Amino acid sequence: MFAIEAIQVKPSTQQIEYLKAVPKSKRITIRSGHGTGKDASTAWVILWFLCTRPYAKVACTAPTARQLQDILWSEISKWLRQSVLTEEFIIQRDKIFHKEAPKEWWCRAISVSAKSSKEEQAETLAGLHGDHLLIVVDEASGVPDPVFIPLEGALTQQDNKVVLIGNMTRASGYFYDSHFHSTINKDWFKLHWNSEESSNVDDSFPTYMANKYGRDSDVYRIRVLGEPPLESAETLIPLSWAMQCVGNEIEVNEDEPLYVSVDVARYGDDASIVLPRRGPVILPWSTHRGINTINLAGYALQDYQEMEAEGMAIDEIGVGAGVVDFLEKKQVPGLYGVNVANKASQPEKYYRLRDELWLTMREKCMKAQYSFPTVKKDGDVLSMGEELANELASVTYEFALNGSFKIESKKDMKSRGLASPNIADALGISEYFYNVATRVWPRKQSARKSKRNKKIYPGDHKSSQSNHSWMAV
Repeated sequence: MFAIEAIQVKPSTQQIEYLKAVPKSKRITIRSGHGTGKDASTAWVILWFLCTRPYAKVACTAPTARQLQDILWSEISKWLRQSVLTEEFIIQRDKIFHKEAPKEWWCRAISVSAKSSKEEQAETLAGLHGDHLLIVVDEASGVPDPVFIPLEGALTQQDNKVVLIGNMTRASGYFYDSHFHSTINKDWFKLHWNSEESSNVDDSFPTYMANKYGRDSDVYRIRVLGEPPLESAETLIPLSWAMQCVGNEIEVNEDEPLYVSVDVARYGDDASIVLPRRGPVILPWSTHRGINTINLAGYALQDYQEMEAEGMAIDEIGVGAGVVDFLEKKQVPGLYGVNVANKASQPEKYYRLRDELWLTMREKCMKAQYSFPTVKKDGDVLSMGEELANELASVTYEFALNGSFKIESKKDMKSRGLASPNIADALGISEYFYNVATRVWPRKQSARKSKRNKKIYPGDHKSSQSNHSWMAV
């Protein structure tokens, strides 16, 4: 009734079950596919709790501050503005409070740092108490387990509640246990929202995800079915590792140059990607389909110039050579061709350069050393960072005869009915220069003095530009 009358919305069948459970339940956990409206309905729950209890307190957290701001906090702000409560509360960047009691009647955004110590993580929700207290954990699979340690201690009063929501990207941890642990799950009101069954999800979304990643993939299980991953032994990068990089806040050194990497499409239904990067921060990229090499080179050059990039790295295998040749004729400064089929720096460990780049990405995803963009294009269900995370999680690996790592090729992925990981391959090309970007593409003031336009290849470590190990440590 509150959602319909005070916020003027029409909840889906899945959302109605959730809204009806909240007044009666102390612990609610929702594992969900994408686009079902879990954040919207949780925003309604938060507003209901705030305005139906005097001096209510609500604490919201998520894996990163950016995820919290861009998703849940955005939903709360949006629905509050269109509700009948808009004159009662003040909205700030990380706090919403009642005009009559700003220090005692509030909703706060409390961010978690995956890089902090376990002791520091455990302090995230520590000290929360009150007669009317609601704790909301968004994208709960990505929240470090120590954050949940003080949770039970905060639920000491009759009207203390906790809500966990999210895609179940891990088959372990507190969120997973709230659904599947044989004893712990008995204390939780459990909901499972399949995107295939949601009236909020367009029918094209499950079809798109099935065509791109396969119905049997972990990406489909997590993003559409709302199930935990199976994560076979052949999966190179678990989705949970890649997802912790989405919205990850990383400071970039002042001398880090911005450069562009280009993965050139080889098949009719593939996309070419022009991906900008500054240090560990991956910026929103452009996608091009069904264009020839000349036009692709033109678009890449346009992005390069508009962003005032210091350099460009292009996958020059096959048709990519045409893009490199065209830009060489244009005398583009800082242009390099990268042949990912060349020998790796450690042939006994990696089958070829592409495999070495992918293993580097695996290591960095595991340690949350990237920042993927949270930008969502008009009409898209997933953010750009989530699309990249999906691609990283879709690739498998095996071992070559010499025992080296061999990453699944694009051709092999197509034989499985999956789309090529073009965005992820563009990231891999950028990884080729990551450790030495400041030497290959110096800061702009020095770049103006010395424009460079020389190709380098794996193994060519004798030149003054490449007398180093390019791999990340």
